[in-house]
Amino acid sequence: MNTANRNTLWASIVAEELYRSGVRTVCISPGSRSTPLVIAFAELRDRYPDFQILVHIDERSSSFFALGVAKVQMAPVALLCTSGTAAANYYPAIIEAYYSRIPLIVLTADRPPEMRDCGSGQTIDQINIYGKHVRYFFEVGTPEIIGFRLRYLRSLISRTVSIAVGKGDTPAGAVHLNFPFADPMPPLPVPTDVPEDLALSSPEAMFGNPSGGAYSQILAGMRSLDTNAIAAIANQIISHPKGVIVVGVYDAPPNFLTSVQRLARATGYPLLIEATGAHRRGEIGHYDSFLRSPNFCKTHAPEIIIRFGAMPTSKSYMLWLERHIGCQQIVVGSTNSDPTHGITQALNVYPVSFCDQLANYLENYAQPVWQDKQWRLDFELAESIAEHTITESLTKIDELFDGKVYAELAQILPADSYIYVASSTPIRDLDTFFHSDRPITVLSNRGANGIDGTISSALGAAWGCDHPMVLICGDLAFYHDLNGLLATKKYNISLTIILLNNDGGGIFNLLPISKFENTFEEFFGTAHNLDFAPIIQAYDCEHILIQDWQHFHTALTSSLETKGTQVLEIKSDRQRNKELHFSIWNQVIENCDRHFPEGS
Repeated sequence: MNTANRNTLWASIVAEELYRSGVRTVCISPGSRSTPLVIAFAELRDRYPDFQILVHIDERSSSFFALGVAKVQMAPVALLCTSGTAAANYYPAIIEAYYSRIPLIVLTADRPPEMRDCGSGQTIDQINIYGKHVRYFFEVGTPEIIGFRLRYLRSLISRTVSIAVGKGDTPAGAVHLNFPFADPMPPLPVPTDVPEDLALSSPEAMFGNPSGGAYSQILAGMRSLDTNAIAAIANQIISHPKGVIVVGVYDAPPNFLTSVQRLARATGYPLLIEATGAHRRGEIGHYDSFLRSPNFCKTHAPEIIIRFGAMPTSKSYMLWLERHIGCQQIVVGSTNSDPTHGITQALNVYPVSFCDQLANYLENYAQPVWQDKQWRLDFELAESIAEHTITESLTKIDELFDGKVYAELAQILPADSYIYVASSTPIRDLDTFFHSDRPITVLSNRGANGIDGTISSALGAAWGCDHPMVLICGDLAFYHDLNGLLATKKYNISLTIILLNNDGGGIFNLLPISKFENTFEEFFGTAHNLDFAPIIQAYDCEHILIQDWQHFHTALTSSLETKGTQVLEIKSDRQRNKELHFSIWNQVIENCDRHFPEGS
């Protein structure tokens, strides 16, 4: 413990209690007011080699980097910044953490109360600055070195971490602690600040939990339904053989895929999986394509849908669901996740145990005579038609087309690789065109669906794991977070970035607004005409402009085996991309409509 003055001891206890509560990484941005906590973290790292500190000049990049680390490691990550607008730059990442349930411990330094609202520099109102987007906020108060206050501090820190990881009454997410500090900021000795007998008079305050663990702990079990509730759901399934199990955008818990596949077998329902949901080899992954078929959608009305994760990205799935809005929906693991506002049962349970409970009940207490085998076979046939149509169409495309990038990537990426995919067009194209037989983990910032912080999030994820990592993003998402590239230069992070550059907002070309030519390009297309190569090289990253598909194969294979960050830029034409997308979708629609005639 650093006992130079009240600030250093206070901050030392904060750092130690965070470590004891499971925090192993902190992302720090420079500033004066946060000095006591910076010094405390630096001293903590000297004592515990597994404690990591990463310094980011830009607070927005820092927060998204922390988000990426927390997402890939499924562990809480701390953020620290100085007072003023520095804290405001965390807000977009905190919003993402709220909606995607990622644990962030946000520590903002502040001036003491007497220096607020009086014209003092670098001071804003930081109380509840993040509003409802944090799971917990507390104004910590100025340091006071007495036993009771130090015990309060230890209790506050450890309890706050428990809330962040979802052990409290709310799901995981960001928590915010505001730390006011008066001078001195550096560890200058102030002899009267720390009582000499503090260790004897209040050993719990000075040394924490004697066991070495967190001072205050929250223990949480796995929420599950009782047998009667499971039986009621099982009876719904038996009464509704035309059901579907859907895995939408989802950071799935361990063993989820095995359990949900078992449930699919027990129910006889087809299992539809989004690329960001789980590995979908052998399951239904092309549903966004074949649900564009009017005939299939009309002749295949679901009676019940069991969904895990957020609503799928697919617009055609949403339209199919809205067309049959009378269908009973069961949403597992979320209490507010149905933008269609249909007839919904929300189950606040642990998804893996729910799958196992329900599958076990059906396997042991019901004969599968209720299952509609033709229903599942139809989905499997539609899957096969869509897959074959898309594959055949792509083989005929020799030009650099965004959609084909994902199909080529699926052939090259080794097992256990990671993909971080940007929002907008990339996440949709990944869902349509990326289908690998090898287990690949897909990460994305789909809580709020924004493009901000994409590079930083991917770099954080790449830093936080030891598997090959590929980021796929469009040019606008890339431009939006160029500052994030500084981290790869500073920490020598290995990441392959596939930059799909169609000079503007390509997704808008696929939307009805593209028909309004007078205003489209200025307000939606937003061409930037940027040459990214010199910017990329300024951050000591390698830039490779892809010439053709053979060049892409060679460059990607080399990048996956090379240290550092390489940017593989693929330039394409937005209008041509639109034409190729609709050509493929129309072919899928035609083939599905032919196999599923309206009168069948």
